[in-house]
Amino acid sequence: MKSWYGVFWVIFFLLFAMSGNSQWIYGGGMKYNTNTEFKAIALQAKVGKDISEKFDLNADLAYYIRSKATWSVDIDLHYKLFNINDKLIINPVAGINFTKTDVINNSLGLGASIRVPDERYTYYFEPKWILDNSQFVLNVGVLF
Repeated sequence: MKSWYGVFWVIFFLLFAMSGNSQWIYGGGMKYNTNTEFKAIALQAKVGKDISEKFDLNADLAYYIRSKATWSVDIDLHYKLFNINDKLIINPVAGINFTKTDVINNSLGLGASIRVPDERYTYYFEPKWILDNSQFVLNVGVLF
């Protein structure tokens, strides 16, 4: 349980201790983990903040339903690469992942973030490769 507190404080420091007039995003969705050992769907909450003109910092917490994996936390840095007329945003993503099974595994995560904004919401699709345990995860959801 103590390692969960460490993850919490890392997220708190990275997201809530930042200052400035940057824009916050938050939302939620679903995560699907394709790893054969703990293949499952999870409910996901997401929060993020732009930290510079070219970078966003995002964190998400996922709770797995009926799986060997209980929860996972991802802390990702998004590089603002493509923005096509504010209708399609494509960003490469790199970060760290913590997944709770019998123990807490941590690993590097690499992927992409595809976002489609409309007048009210932003829809996201994020395929990611988590190097530990060969996890490939798909995140889908809505940001406010």
